Amino acid sequence: MKVYEIELNRKQYARLEKMLTYENVSRLARNQPINGYELLSAVLEELYSPVKDGWSTLEVLLAESDEELELLRYITKHIIPEDEDYFVRQLGKKFNCKKNFEIKIELKF
Repeated sequence: MKVYEIELNRKQYARLEKMLTYENVSRLARNQPINGYELLSAVLEELYSPVKDGWSTLEVLLAESDEELELLRYITKHIIPEDEDYFVRQLGKKFNCKKNFEIKIELKF
């Protein structure tokens, strides 16, 4: 199974922590790989939730969620280097991602 190692700064790391399930936050804290499909699915779900709940629109989300979208693009760039917007374009659509890879997040000091 392919493992992508990604370094995040403290701000990115803290933002990612808030987007993940308890189980994956626990893996993150123990510096263990996380299933890539689960991680990206959780990030997309968290980003899209204001639209899904009726509090926002996709247009507003794309205009106002700069830091979250940049984090998603940064992670995507390590997995699909030729298209960092691959997962951003999937917001609000059926999630399309291979399931047999893991992501190991390193905190960059």
